[in-house]
Amino acid sequence: MKAAERVKEFFGEERFEVAVVGGSGIELGKGVAEIPYSEIPGMPRPKVPGHRGVLKLFKVGKKRVLFFEGRFHYYEGRKDWELRFIPELTAALGVGLFIPTCSSGAVSRRAALSEIGVIVDHVNLLGRNPLVGLIGEYGEKVFVNGKEIYDRETGELFLKKGLELGVKVVPVVLAAMLGPNYETFAEIRMLELLGADCVSMSTVPDSIAAKFYGMKVCGLTIFTNDTLNPHASHEEVLRVAGERAGKLSLLLREVINSI
Repeated sequence: MKAAERVKEFFGEERFEVAVVGGSGIELGKGVAEIPYSEIPGMPRPKVPGHRGVLKLFKVGKKRVLFFEGRFHYYEGRKDWELRFIPELTAALGVGLFIPTCSSGAVSRRAALSEIGVIVDHVNLLGRNPLVGLIGEYGEKVFVNGKEIYDRETGELFLKKGLELGVKVVPVVLAAMLGPNYETFAEIRMLELLGADCVSMSTVPDSIAAKFYGMKVCGLTIFTNDTLNPHASHEEVLRVAGERAGKLSLLLREVINSI
């Protein structure tokens, strides 16, 4: 994969242990080095505000961590291969732990009263799956067991560290909806009945693809708004994500250090 070779060449590293994908407005500060997506062969470029389109390298202890500041969404009109691109690239770079993050709207009251969620399960309401069409090339491998997507041990470690750090972290079920509009009141009631704690327009495709490519997956979400608030906006999402990104960054560093 030419993209993987370019990343290795640019950072001067042959292997990376962890990859983190940033959601809307989620930044982790300055890394050791960074490369724009535009300089990585074949890589799509983000179209959404709050997604810069930059790949950063961080060193956390002895671990080399890739941070993708910007992801791709189906509501942009993306193809399945574009949603698979980041997970496929990270797998080609030898990453063992894939951590997709996102901004989400709180549906359950426990999410509304918290700051960060550790995704333990999801409900895919996108009407899309990034593995569609791959059966001819990969055969039975496309039948990913949805019950095993999120790594329980890593999720429990995030919850434990959050408690130690005084961060309001809870385990959550994430629902993914296509967007780009925010949910109606009727849709929120539906999500409550389905057992969802929060809702986003991303992360679920990343998680499915990452599991397909053989990585451990542990998703995190910042609760940026209460879905019952009638005045939801992308500006609010970016603002709250920026305010809580510091706690997410601290939590990530503590967990990655302890793995």
